[in-house]
Amino acid sequence: MSDGASPHGSLQDQVVELQREVERLRHLLADNEAEYRLTMGRYVTPEVMHQLAASSNATIDGERREVTMMFTDLRCSTELSEAMEPEAYIRLLNHYLENMILIVDSWQGNILEFAGDAIVCVFGAPHENPDAARLAVYSAVAMQRQMTRVNEWNQAEGYPSIQMGVGIHTGEAIVGCIGSSVRMKYDVIGRNMNLASRVEGFSAGGQILITDETLAAAGDEVILREGGSKLVRPKGVRGYVRVHDVVGMGGLRLA
Repeated sequence: MSDGASPHGSLQDQVVELQREVERLRHLLADNEAEYRLTMGRYVTPEVMHQLAASSNATIDGERREVTMMFTDLRCSTELSEAMEPEAYIRLLNHYLENMILIVDSWQGNILEFAGDAIVCVFGAPHENPDAARLAVYSAVAMQRQMTRVNEWNQAEGYPSIQMGVGIHTGEAIVGCIGSSVRMKYDVIGRNMNLASRVEGFSAGGQILITDETLAAAGDEVILREGGSKLVRPKGVRGYVRVHDVVGMGGLRLA
């Protein structure tokens, strides 16, 4: 070997090779991050993902927050699942959920989980939002309106029509990540979360029921069905709760 040449080539060649390796690693990291975000985006909203990424211990600490909670559920879904072929029912359900997810996202809602065909959402968390109640009601009205198109698709596919009930309540709750280092989820906890679920249980297919608290927080854009307010006594709740039948929000009205 002459002229002091390195067995790995000249110093300039080594620098070029090192630069190539750095660039390769940079692209690999970017690709992995994109894949990570794509995967995580299927489970949490961008708001939750960004907060998790910004936290050194991959958690979002708990805090008390006034939020608006929305529960939706399909009517007679158990009977449908038993009457339909499994593949057909899952296809029907996924098409319905895909439509609803897009609407919740567009109105700044955060989907906490799917419980079968039920959707559990929160507005105003993880980021505080003074318009949470208004956005939740707008979302619910848009979702009920979209059910017409969902059922048009069902009919074209030879599937039965479906109906959804919605319950919304506004109140204080504990929000944050729960679980362990192995499995964790962002959640909302407290009696007001339970009340929102109970309110949904009083709704009929195609109906949106909201509490006094949500009505007050959502503003004067809410359109109620005349004579549609009533007192209900939810299980596990002390006393009666007044619920209101929503038929529209601002320029959006139910058919």
